[in-house]
Amino acid sequence: MTASFSQRSPILLLIDGHSLAYRSFYAFYHSRDGGLRTSTGIPTSVCFGFLKSLLDVLGREKPTHVAVAFDTRQPTFRHDADSTYKAGRPETPPEFTVDVENLKALLAALNIPILMAPGFEADDILGTLAAQARQEYTVKILSGDQDLFQLIDDQGKVQVLHLNSKDRITEFGRDQVKEKLGIWPQQVVDYKALCGDPSDNIPGVKGIGPKGAVKLLTAYETLENILDHITDLKGSTQQKLMDGTEAAKHSQFMAQIRQDIPIELDWQGMELKGFDEDYLIPLLKQLEFTQMISRVNKIQAALGGVSQPAKTVPKLTVIEDYSEPEALEDEDHALWFDFASI
Repeated sequence: MTASFSQRSPILLLIDGHSLAYRSFYAFYHSRDGGLRTSTGIPTSVCFGFLKSLLDVLGREKPTHVAVAFDTRQPTFRHDADSTYKAGRPETPPEFTVDVENLKALLAALNIPILMAPGFEADDILGTLAAQARQEYTVKILSGDQDLFQLIDDQGKVQVLHLNSKDRITEFGRDQVKEKLGIWPQQVVDYKALCGDPSDNIPGVKGIGPKGAVKLLTAYETLENILDHITDLKGSTQQKLMDGTEAAKHSQFMAQIRQDIPIELDWQGMELKGFDEDYLIPLLKQLEFTQMISRVNKIQAALGGVSQPAKTVPKLTVIEDYSEPEALEDEDHALWFDFASI
């Protein structure tokens, strides 16, 4: 049996997997002696933060379909175009990798598909899904990155559920993007082309910051139009754009999320059918997320789901080199997240 969603408008929830995983990990990694872990040495920062946010959104949005997109370890077409892309980022701690693998076990128990595409980023998967799904679904993308604002459309069919630094979720449509950044969603790529993005090592035009980029896009709407009217500009701005024309075009290419990547999509497989409780509950107990069990049961009932056997049953991975692993009770976890939110 599966849950019946026939009386509800279809909502596709797309999750930026690595964005949420990194945010969850570093929320605890820098403040709790290397992050959360169980009494047996299993790192749990990613699993705990990700699952908490996921359950929050499932309860709030009540989607009919869900999918999670992750990056792969292989270089992407952006790395091929620029070897310095995302250069300078710190090396990923081994605990993070283990935690993400355990997260995938949780997602399998939740019957939520994971999508990856070699040569592309999770953002490109999300962009492609959103472009194809917006004809039949309301698409809501959960992410902590503003890059995805560029996917928001004028018809309200694609929205971004943005996680801020305090893990509060704000729904962004076109008007909210304009209010926050001073530009429209369709201008986000050109905005980054002008002022760059240090987090991804996208250079932009040297000397043009966010305020200058907003001013130019307000006056000329697009990067192409700005460059076509470069002789109309005055002073240092004109010179900066003349010197930085190629950098702007390159940065525009790097910042553009692809919406046409070759990926096979199984829409039926994304339908939220219910959790495999016989597998999920033991996993939650092994992770020492005992208070999560009641939340899972509430979400299951609210969505009308019934227990569905997971296709695969991966095992959790344990970090062996903790000398004195710190056992964290759910009361300690609750210092960071409010379990009463659902």
